[in-house]
Amino acid sequence: MLQGRVRLDTKVIYVERDKHYLEFNDLFEEYASDLPEEVRSKVVGQLFELPYFHGFICFVNNQPAACAVCYESFSTYRSMKLLNVHDFMVSERYRGIGLGKILLNGIEQYCNANEYLKITLEVNNNNTVAKKLYQSCGFEDYQVEQKDLNHWQKYLV
Repeated sequence: MLQGRVRLDTKVIYVERDKHYLEFNDLFEEYASDLPEEVRSKVVGQLFELPYFHGFICFVNNQPAACAVCYESFSTYRSMKLLNVHDFMVSERYRGIGLGKILLNGIEQYCNANEYLKITLEVNNNNTVAKKLYQSCGFEDYQVEQKDLNHWQKYLV
């Protein structure tokens, strides 16, 4: 990838719990900077303990530049795994050079190689930049297809 006249070497890696904790934590700290410190300081350690957590990091010239927090689930209708992108971020200093698309493509390659049915994600309706990125990568609002399906929730804490 070229940015101006500078060559950018990019790669997306699947987070290995024993190798990438520090890089993932640094990116997550930036992403979650508005959370209280007592919450922020625990999240990555707790994520790494979850058996259904899948993390991805995009590196630029061997520097961590973007990350995704994903959770594995299962479709009983299709008897296949699916992956939900729960948190997705590109570090502010690396925005505008296409890393979001590179990270999403890396996640998709992982899912294809591991026989996942689909990738799901949620996006705030007013986040037009993210919606444009997701659409450019082939994502669509699946409620368009499933008009009678609503997602409900109940907070327990």
